[in-house]
Amino acid sequence: MLSRRTTKLEYRLEIHRPGSCDDRECLKIFTSAAPFLPLRIGDLLNASAWDGDASGWKLLRVLNVEHVISEKPSAGIDPSGRIIHRALIYTEKVADNAQTRNRPQAAS
Repeated sequence: MLSRRTTKLEYRLEIHRPGSCDDRECLKIFTSAAPFLPLRIGDLLNASAWDGDASGWKLLRVLNVEHVISEKPSAGIDPSGRIIHRALIYTEKVADNAQTRNRPQAAS
């Protein structure tokens, strides 16, 4: 077990391409030293400002959220070790219009 003084936390928000659950098919990965605000099923993600392959997906709806928490032991040139919290966000493409944005989501 890593000691609390030497353990660093890393947070990753991994947005998956609609219809995919393959780690190699993420549209966008965000990394931070601080936790992200939670995303819930039904939330809309505006991907229009994302670069590269993600730019073709204007508006996405969150279908499911999966959390993976793992330890990266200290080794080699990184002696600190880390705990990594990955939030895997599974999505579907939705119409980029006012009707989609103004439709209330069912409470989960």
